[in-house]
Amino acid sequence: MTNKKKQISAPAANGADLERALRHYDGLAPNYDYATRRIDGVRARAIAALRLRPGDVVLDAGCGTGFCFRMIEDAIGPIGRLIGIEPSPAMLARARGRVEDAGWNNVTLLNASGEAARLPAAPTAILFSYTHDLIRSRPGLANLFWQSRPGSRIAAAGTQLFPRWFFPGNWYLHYSHRGYITNFESFDAPWRILGEHLDGFTVSRQFPGERYLASGTLRAAEAGA
Repeated sequence: MTNKKKQISAPAANGADLERALRHYDGLAPNYDYATRRIDGVRARAIAALRLRPGDVVLDAGCGTGFCFRMIEDAIGPIGRLIGIEPSPAMLARARGRVEDAGWNNVTLLNASGEAARLPAAPTAILFSYTHDLIRSRPGLANLFWQSRPGSRIAAAGTQLFPRWFFPGNWYLHYSHRGYITNFESFDAPWRILGEHLDGFTVSRQFPGERYLASGTLRAAEAGA
């Protein structure tokens, strides 16, 4: 574990890009759940792909407002544990309010990026729900994975480009996501780096075509917990 920790380097996004993204998400926080309601279905399918069980320790990496918490809590029960990390203070404040309103006592929330987070427990499952910059960050993934259990179940949902022939749709995706994403590299296959770390990796397009669902299990060599 020690060697892997020493290999972690700086975040992929530069400081200006990260600050811009954080300001954008802070502004979105009050209406984020309503504004993103059209992706509720793929969020739910990503959680289902984790095959959660009572007692699981789940990391919601880039948890935002905590929209996914209810579905996770229903699956892991009070004997499980939910850890959420989120770099946007305003988004995390919404998540904290959600936890307090529900009365969940098994949730730990951290105001941290994937590259900097220090987890209080080793996850057995990790959700990446619309966290494009994080799953494109090798340092971020390495940091989270070395703190996780071998064989942890991983699921990711997000946006990818339409097939190349549909260039008007792809232009729109670049335009509409410019405030959410700081790294458009490999926007045609944003899950590519994630797949390098997983066994049994699968990815599928979700209707209407610009959404994806990827899943697999963490290789023992990538984990450290």
